[in-house]
Amino acid sequence: MSGADAVRSGEKATSLRYSLMDLARSLDDVITLGRGDPDLDTAAPILDHALKQAAAPATWSLADERRGLSALRHGIADRLRRERNVDVDPDREIVITNGGQEALFLSMMALVEPGDRIACPDPRYTSYDQAIGAAGGEILSVPTGGDEPFELSADALRKHAAGAKLLIFVNPSNPTGACVGADGVRELAKAARELDLLVLSDEIYEDIVFDDRPFLSFMATEGARGRTVLLSGFSKSYAMTGFRVGYLVGPPPFIEAVSAIKATTSGPCPLLSQQTALAALEVDEDPRGAFLEIYSRRRRLLLDGLAAMNISHGPHGGGLFLWADVSRFGIGAEAFCYRLLEETGVLTFPGNSFGDRWANWVRMSVLASEEQIVEALRRMTGFVEGLDAE
Repeated sequence: MSGADAVRSGEKATSLRYSLMDLARSLDDVITLGRGDPDLDTAAPILDHALKQAAAPATWSLADERRGLSALRHGIADRLRRERNVDVDPDREIVITNGGQEALFLSMMALVEPGDRIACPDPRYTSYDQAIGAAGGEILSVPTGGDEPFELSADALRKHAAGAKLLIFVNPSNPTGACVGADGVRELAKAARELDLLVLSDEIYEDIVFDDRPFLSFMATEGARGRTVLLSGFSKSYAMTGFRVGYLVGPPPFIEAVSAIKATTSGPCPLLSQQTALAALEVDEDPRGAFLEIYSRRRRLLLDGLAAMNISHGPHGGGLFLWADVSRFGIGAEAFCYRLLEETGVLTFPGNSFGDRWANWVRMSVLASEEQIVEALRRMTGFVEGLDAE
């Protein structure tokens, strides 16, 4: 897929999702199971700590502006070392961004030249299409599946990514919720070395992994450091979407390139947002475990509800989304989502807004309260019974 086609594809998919959201805003009593923004509140201890920092004399310096607060970069490096077995230089290998979305676009601007081929999993979040297209790159779609449905595999990479410069690896996956285990990550890293691929490892959902699965950062695999950029942030793990704090970890030349682009475009991430992210790393009451328990209960309700409706789904190991197969209704995912919203007030997103091949799949999120999920499932049950009777 050429750069121009990638931009058009991404815009078309995004437009479909926004069309459904516009319709939802015109309706009453809508339950949102579509969007990816955490509905939980940022933990109070984090906000309290951040406000105390904001009230203190400013510690911002010219040296901090391009790459972010030194204290925050050092805090991220410490967390990576303790939790991910990744040892990086916070002064030379980390840059703070205005959320994960900016981190993605900055990465493509720094890594991709016009005509470069970029290997991407299929299905995928279509902001990648837009970012790659904006940089002039061409997309090589790599099918997910095989022995582990919807997981990106080393075999698929070897078969479909020949000639690519860069691999986009998102783990856990948006939109499918598939989570590649440690052995699979190591095999992907081996294949990337064989193919001489750079790797952008999007680990924004790293803390939302279910069933006690161990999570292995791509950057922690053998030989990955010099060829890997890690993308993550605070939006999902800490329910801090509105603060817009992401970060990139990578080799010093990459970080320098990203910092130079950022200095002439968006500038530094706001100081208060960075102070809040630093508070998330420093407070004694780490909220991530409690958030995961909440998401786990919601996930179980959705999985059980889909089973009761005889709607199959892809294996779900992590992240905030489930990937459901609605092919048995014979109307396609787009019609399914529009009718579900119009007739019941439940918002979901069709699979073809994440890739043309997925016209019979629907993405649902765990980002509603348990009470809302129970009610949404009740409404959906009546809806699918009506479809079965048609």
